[in-house]
Amino acid sequence: MFQAIHFVPCAESDAQENLTKFILSMQNVLPAYQAVKSWEENDWDLAGIVEIRCNGASRVAAVFIGYDDTGQVSDRSLSQPFLDFAKAYFLYTQALRPTRSFSRRLGALRCLELALLKATGSSSLVQATPAIFNAADNIAKARSKQWHAYHVGCELTKLANFLSSKRLVLAPFQWKSFIKRSLSSNRVGADADKARAQKLPSQAALDALPQCFALAEEPIDVLVSSVAALLCCSPDRIGEVLTLPADCEVEREHNGKKLYGLRWWPEKGGEPMVKWIAPTMAEVAKTAVAKLRAITQPARAIARWYENNPNKMFLPEGLESLRNRETINMDEVVALSGVDSRVMANRFLWCQKIPLLVRPEGKSTTCVKFDDFQNMVLKLLPDNFPILDPDTGMHYSDALVLVRKNELKPKIMTNRLMIESVSASKINKHLGSGVERGTPSLFSKFGFTELDGSAIKVTTHQFRHWLNTLAHRGGMSQLDIAKWSGRKDIRQNETYDHMTSHELLEMARTLTKDDPRLFGPLGELAMNLPVTRDEFMELEFPTAHTTEIGFCVHDFVMMPCQKHRDCISCNEHLCVKGDLKKTERIREQLQIAEEQLRRAKDAFSEGHYGSNRWVEHHEEITIRLRDLLRCLDNPSVPLGSLIRLINPNEHSPIRMAIQERIESGDSSLASVFNKSSRSLLVQREC
Repeated sequence: MFQAIHFVPCAESDAQENLTKFILSMQNVLPAYQAVKSWEENDWDLAGIVEIRCNGASRVAAVFIGYDDTGQVSDRSLSQPFLDFAKAYFLYTQALRPTRSFSRRLGALRCLELALLKATGSSSLVQATPAIFNAADNIAKARSKQWHAYHVGCELTKLANFLSSKRLVLAPFQWKSFIKRSLSSNRVGADADKARAQKLPSQAALDALPQCFALAEEPIDVLVSSVAALLCCSPDRIGEVLTLPADCEVEREHNGKKLYGLRWWPEKGGEPMVKWIAPTMAEVAKTAVAKLRAITQPARAIARWYENNPNKMFLPEGLESLRNRETINMDEVVALSGVDSRVMANRFLWCQKIPLLVRPEGKSTTCVKFDDFQNMVLKLLPDNFPILDPDTGMHYSDALVLVRKNELKPKIMTNRLMIESVSASKINKHLGSGVERGTPSLFSKFGFTELDGSAIKVTTHQFRHWLNTLAHRGGMSQLDIAKWSGRKDIRQNETYDHMTSHELLEMARTLTKDDPRLFGPLGELAMNLPVTRDEFMELEFPTAHTTEIGFCVHDFVMMPCQKHRDCISCNEHLCVKGDLKKTERIREQLQIAEEQLRRAKDAFSEGHYGSNRWVEHHEEITIRLRDLLRCLDNPSVPLGSLIRLINPNEHSPIRMAIQERIESGDSSLASVFNKSSRSLLVQREC
């Protein structure tokens, strides 16, 4: 049992001495990685250390290789002396801050090593400076997409802080990556609309998927289309679907209505739950689960056999008599293992590693000892068998998505003795990501393409973005969206909201004053275009954009903002009931305003000049914030309500100009002004 120990540098030692001590201390931790034979290895197998959900049979390894001069991954190992530090730093950070996304840490190390080589001609870490870290940041930004480069930059920031705090550089320094986070999903413009569209499945994919689901017959097509169907029923992560138990279905009756749901264990910190399926999609989910359960039943039976009989090989139906035999011939090996009998060399595929082949006395055919063959088969069981999902403790025999080895490969015979889990990459490959490498997709098999004739490509995560966007469009509260999606943090909803600014404005316009969720004069907005000049004057809110606490309907075409982001005091600002993230910001602003009011009153009592004006200002802000929170916290106000507080003392240059024209005798604007004035009379009482 190994325990992580914080490295404490020696104040009397120089950077090189501290670096040497750090590397030596981490070499003592390496025995915890049982799959790594020696420190000199540059390809570390992380089996048993880092468990990646739904990774299938894919190997998890940390490979200490570097980048070439263009910033691309090369075959060369990281150069010494940087290589030893990279291994030590990986062990240290993985012990104190374990992560499954360790590729970002390795990427940061590779960028820094290349920057050192280019700047100094050596990979000596003690020579690192802010300028070298800037060069490493540029390498990360040039070789990766924005979102990945940002995370690598964050790792570089942590690395720089580590080097300085542990006295591993000649001159300690402070440095922070300049790579910015990807643009928020609520940005406007053509580029933002294009970025949003890339995160959603195309319309052609959504139209083709139901037909593929109905036509699928081969195991791979049935499995992929059924998994995709479940992803369309609720906003799930692919790992959550691939780790569903076989008895995941839940049916109840509530208020005379039948409810259908699935038992779920959300990833990333969410609590176990029953995820109820919308009635319109319940039959689709039932059919998908039934299809998956049918094609995976043989694999579950094999898994259950090995769980109950860990020292005996499973034998398919009709071949049970082989257990009483001392030897089995090669035709029987083919029948058990599923090797292609049409290729003679494949008959001996399983018998090449150890000397299994024997020739019984008096017989001319080659045979295999049953016990030797059985021992070899048992060694092929997954490393963590019988546990499929370490996070939930679910066994292979209880999994809804489980197949026999090679069962999803149409050109290869199914291995009737062994099982394997299904990885997320395999699902994505058959949804289109493998088309360019020659793997036919679910859509191409049935002749479906995009409108321009190109291949349909969908990722499993796009369905999650799509359903979340539909929920936002439908007005579902942020809390419900987070719970429906299995999120622990409601703030993550924003990443999955791909409504455009036009859709946001259209949603606001569809709310009329007869709708119980409406507060304010939004119901008077005209919904038909084009409009006349007088009608445009009546459109009080022709545009909208989001703010930290709601959204603003000020028309910047008419004039700049007169409030300079003082949204609380503005008549053109609205808040949405049920947006917990923004409501919490309003509470924080109220706390700040109350503290400022208290200080202003103290200054006024002490006789400070001009403090009375600050008291008046902060009192007004505090009152408005309290009124706003009273509406937001009122249980009688429906979720999704648009709330706007009106300041009767607000002055508008446009309205002043209209008033002047009316006073000068222009009666054509009188009705417009009167109607606009009436629209401002909104009660504060909820």
